[in-house]
Amino acid sequence: MIYELKVEEDAPMTVNNFLKELLTEGEVDAVIAMTETPSGKSAFPTMISHPEKLSTNVFAPLLPVSTGTVVSKVTKVKPPKKTLAVVLRSCELRALTELVKLNQADLENIILIGVDCSGTLSMDTYQGQDQDITEAVLKNESEDDLRTACLNCKDPVPKNADLVIGTFGADTDKNLFLDAKTEKGAEIVSALGMDESEGEEVREKAVQDIRDEKEENRKAFIQERSEIEGPDKLLEFFDTCVNCHNCMKVCPVCYCNECIFESSIFDLEGDKYMKKVEGKGAYKTPTDSLLFQLTRFNHMMLSCVGCGLCEQACPSDIPLMDVITGLADNAQELFEYEPGDDPEEELPLVVYREEEFEDVEER
Repeated sequence: MIYELKVEEDAPMTVNNFLKELLTEGEVDAVIAMTETPSGKSAFPTMISHPEKLSTNVFAPLLPVSTGTVVSKVTKVKPPKKTLAVVLRSCELRALTELVKLNQADLENIILIGVDCSGTLSMDTYQGQDQDITEAVLKNESEDDLRTACLNCKDPVPKNADLVIGTFGADTDKNLFLDAKTEKGAEIVSALGMDESEGEEVREKAVQDIRDEKEENRKAFIQERSEIEGPDKLLEFFDTCVNCHNCMKVCPVCYCNECIFESSIFDLEGDKYMKKVEGKGAYKTPTDSLLFQLTRFNHMMLSCVGCGLCEQACPSDIPLMDVITGLADNAQELFEYEPGDDPEEELPLVVYREEEFEDVEER
C-alpha cells in the first residue's frame, strides 16, 4: 500500500519531520540517517535518539560510507534491544542484505527505511556545491556530476525495506510516496494515521521506466569497456595502483578481520627480494598490487552491489568501475545470483549443485 507524505518546506525537511514523528510517537527509539556536518561540506550516517537533535537530509547526494556497514557494526556482536530505524539507499540495502547472509549483521529490532536514489556526487564535487545541490539531484538536473557507479546503478529503487520513501513519480515540491512493504512497515503507517496516495500507478510506471533506463545505461557502459581484459590490459589499467588497500577497506562486503594482504605473509627477507630482481632484472614496488586486486575481485565479486565506494576511495583515481561493473555482472549471471535481491537465497559459494557448470567439465 502506498501512502502520501505532503511536502512541508522541502523534501528533506518533510522526511526529517517524519523521522521525528517516529521518535516522538515511540514507534522507534533511535534513527540512523544522513546528517550534514556543521561545516556543510559533508554528510554522514548519524545515530539520533532525541527528536530535537534531528536535522537529517536523507537526500544529501553523498555516499562517504555505506550505511549497511554501519548497521553491521551496531548489530554484529549483539543487536539492540530497543527499536532502531535506519534510512538507506538501494545499494546500501543490497550490501546490508549480503552482510546478513554473511553473519555480519542482524536485523532484529531494526526498521529498514529505503529511499529512492537519484544518485550521488564525489566528496570533492559535493564540497564545491551550494546548498541547492540536493534539490538539483532530486530533479535530475545535475546528472553530469554524478559518480560513475550511480550513472550505471543496478537498481536505484530500494528492495527488502519495511518502508520506502519514494521520489520517482512524485512532484517533490508537493508530495513524496511512502510505500509500506512489510507488516512492520504497515503497522507504523497505521499508527501514524497517514493518508493513502492516489498515485500508485504513476509511481509504478516511473519506477519501471527508470529501471529500464539504468539497465540500458549499464549494458552500454560494460560494452564500451569490454576491451579491458587479459593480463597485459589489466597490468596497464592498474599501473598507478599504490597498493594502499583503500578500495578493500571501504567495500561494504569486504568484511574479513584478518586479510592475507595485511598480514606478514608478503614480508620477505632482503635476500629473497634480491633473488626476485635478479631473475627479472626489474621489480616494481609496491609489490603484488595486481595480485591484490585480482584476489579482491575473486573474494567479493558475487556480492558486489555496485556502490562504487572503492573507486571513490582510490587516491590514484583509478576508474575501478570500468572493470568491476562488467566482472560483477558476468560472475553474477554465471551463478544466476543477484546480490541483495532475495534475503532467503543462499550465497552461491556455500551451495553445492551437482549439475552446475557441466559445460566447463566437458571442456
